[in-house]
Amino acid sequence: MIAHTTYEVDVGRLRKPAAIFLAGGLLLAHLPAGVGLPCPMRSVTGVPCPFCGVTTSVRDTFGGHLRAGLAAAPLGLLLIAAAIVVALRLGPPRMKLLRLILIAAVVAEWSFELLRFHVI
Repeated sequence: MIAHTTYEVDVGRLRKPAAIFLAGGLLLAHLPAGVGLPCPMRSVTGVPCPFCGVTTSVRDTFGGHLRAGLAAAPLGLLLIAAAIVVALRLGPPRMKLLRLILIAAVVAEWSFELLRFHVI
């Protein structure tokens, strides 16, 4: 028999990181477009990582270009929405499915990036 443990995440502990993420995104929107590091995985292998485009997505979204942000990486908009919910305490204080939701979002984003860069 396999023991199944349910992990519960205290969302309140994520308030500061969420606020820092939002502040960084607002700052990033006002910096030149070339600021940032290239993706190491894509630079070495030519295959985009699951997070390729998220920085561009956040910068474009906070710069008022929602469609461009969505086209760069839908995960960026999801992260912004989640950060707002967490920072403003709009969601539940604890979540059991948070890890599963994050894993599903990263898998979906990577599939999007692999299709966008014509890897699959």
